[in-house]
Amino acid sequence: MNEQVRFFLSRESKRKIYSAIIIAVLAVLTVGQAHAGFLVLVLALPISVWLAWSAYIIVRRPYARLSQVICVAVWLVAFLLVFAAHLLRHEVVRSDANQVVREIRRHMADYGRCPHQLSVLGYKQQDLTDRLGENFGYSCENRKPKFFYIATFTIFDTFEYDFEQSNWRYVSWAEKKKFLDTRPPGSATESADPSIATPASGSRSDSRRTP
Repeated sequence: MNEQVRFFLSRESKRKIYSAIIIAVLAVLTVGQAHAGFLVLVLALPISVWLAWSAYIIVRRPYARLSQVICVAVWLVAFLLVFAAHLLRHEVVRSDANQVVREIRRHMADYGRCPHQLSVLGYKQQDLTDRLGENFGYSCENRKPKFFYIATFTIFDTFEYDFEQSNWRYVSWAEKKKFLDTRPPGSATESADPSIATPASGSRSDSRRTP
């Protein structure tokens, strides 16, 4: 005689599983969005505490083990989906960015200089915005190109292409701030331009006005 093994879950266990599924789905829909991957750091501490508590439940409370294992499995699947979404988005944008880099390098090889604008290569602004995001940038200064785009999994960090080393470099927001603000601490106030002559003490400025 065949015996069927059935798992019976209490109403409280089912409610716990349903809650885990709903919250996990909301987390995937939120953290899985473009530039929202940094929110994983916000969830890291509460999730770590919850996983430690789940391990205690699974080991010490056999009657609640099954439901807790299911909840942990739900969250593992959720994190895998978030990771897959961000990885896929990163690979797609990187592929498009590499195509732009190849066109820039081809132009430099043909003409001996970098293009002043990407439109010279046949790219339209809206097309690049759709493929790389709104905050990408390109410039050609001193015959050296500079090309970057915002990382797909965060807000302020960027990937910049090093045309000399032929590789992508990850630049964090903190690093960019260090480059942008080179003033020493305590010198945040604006200072006068030393190239502008200061009138001598006691002298009067010329009040004549040219018509």
